[in-house]
Amino acid sequence: MRTKIDVFSGFLGAGKTMLIKKLINEKLLNENMVIIENEFGEVGIDGSILRKSNIEVKEINAGCICCTISGDFKNAIKEVINKYKPSRIIIEPSGVAKLSEVLAVCKDEELKELVTMNMSITVIDVLKFDSYIKNFGEFYKNQIINAKTIVLSRTQKASAEKVSKAVERIQSINSVANIVTTNWDDISAEKIIHIAEGDFNQTSKQDSLEQVNLIKKPLNGAMIKRAANHSANEVFQTWGVETPKVISKETLNDILYEIKNDKLYGTVLRAKGIIQSSESSWIQFDYVPEEIEMRATTPDYTGRLCVIGSGLNKENLKTLFLK
Repeated sequence: MRTKIDVFSGFLGAGKTMLIKKLINEKLLNENMVIIENEFGEVGIDGSILRKSNIEVKEINAGCICCTISGDFKNAIKEVINKYKPSRIIIEPSGVAKLSEVLAVCKDEELKELVTMNMSITVIDVLKFDSYIKNFGEFYKNQIINAKTIVLSRTQKASAEKVSKAVERIQSINSVANIVTTNWDDISAEKIIHIAEGDFNQTSKQDSLEQVNLIKKPLNGAMIKRAANHSANEVFQTWGVETPKVISKETLNDILYEIKNDKLYGTVLRAKGIIQSSESSWIQFDYVPEEIEMRATTPDYTGRLCVIGSGLNKENLKTLFLK
């Protein structure tokens, strides 16, 4: 069986090691695992921290694994597979590594029969996002473009507006990656791994938005009858979005009351989602005409909304929920 390869990218000081430690301590501790850790310099610092998890750590120093010592990197992968036969290898490249080049080495022909690419996570410090993307654009954007999953760190120290603007900019660079905006202390390692190990192409991402632990109640009878001679796609529309926006319970209630205005929003048959309502509270909500349900729930990796109906005005819905 081929060894899973997980790559944790992120610019200097973003928090890669802390995220790796969380995933190991909460979920991966019992796996047969090796970490390949690369410091851009002579002395490996993070390796000593990671070793406290009793996981085998292979350090590569004195350069960046994607450039001057790529041969050593490839050999390190083969060495740990032959020596430890791990089910998983976690690779933590230097913060100045280009993720595209790290992935290219992992996909090298010599490793083809030995490994399979699994998680590709980029950690971004939301507090430093604006400065870093301005001053280190080439390296920074490369790590964003090539990630399957992007985890924002230090969101608990940033305003909701700052997080939202960062997410919007990241999505303009990589429109298909899932973005974890919730403070990772508030969500389980299992949930982060589930998101990161998924094959989130655009179609499956849209499916996940439409489901959002969702569509279990039947739509109203009149619309089902109308749809009898047509495919669902001809009759129903959906609008879904992931958002880090914080919406209070009172504001959400106002939004769900306003959504009944079919002249502005179309005929809304169903709205459901999970949203952060304050610093420490999350709400799961469910709307059908004349009925609104809200209940406390556990934090998710980010807020998610889904609206189902006919003749939906998606721009107005976006403004209603995200203004």
